[in-house]
Amino acid sequence: MKNKLPIALITAFILTLSWVFAAEDVSMDLTSNIVRLHIIANSDSVADQTLKLAVRDRVLAEANSTSSLLTDEELLAACKDEIKQKGYTYPVAIERGRFYFPRKVYNNLTLPAGNYHAVRIVIGQGSGQNWWCVMYPPLCFTQSSLGTITEDAQKQLQDMLEEQTLSMICESDRITIKPAFKLVELWQEIKANGLPFPIFCKEDA
Repeated sequence: MKNKLPIALITAFILTLSWVFAAEDVSMDLTSNIVRLHIIANSDSVADQTLKLAVRDRVLAEANSTSSLLTDEELLAACKDEIKQKGYTYPVAIERGRFYFPRKVYNNLTLPAGNYHAVRIVIGQGSGQNWWCVMYPPLCFTQSSLGTITEDAQKQLQDMLEEQTLSMICESDRITIKPAFKLVELWQEIKANGLPFPIFCKEDA
């Protein structure tokens, strides 16, 4: 019995290390290649929330017109122009970094929660509800309903992500979430700040 205990502990240790390395590989693959978009409104007033959506539509239109990521200068110019056209004088701030996002579900793809590269657009005081999506590859939908990933977006995902990552996040049926998917989310949360249920962003209509 005494000999079996160290063997069990060693086995458990090796399995844990294997899980950590596998989860880290998938996490790095996702968070290094996918860019999220996060737009924060000036306030929660109807007018400011409507303006936020107008800025969103303008940014997505600009982003979809090019195969490369927009620069800060291009984003700033588009946002300022849209805000001016709508009759406002709010300042705009463009931030880039790694931010925590909750799980994102599409009809045929689910992105785990975690820290992703993101472009954050803050309108005015930035104290209103936010809107977020995946900017690159283009997985943004302007409607609140779930969307089906286009063939072009799927092709981009296949080109940029490893096969094991794709097999984990892409499914035609999302009745259940794979255990490996949940382990990746757990690892992401541990890396983020150690809290069991970190919250950063909330998606709204």
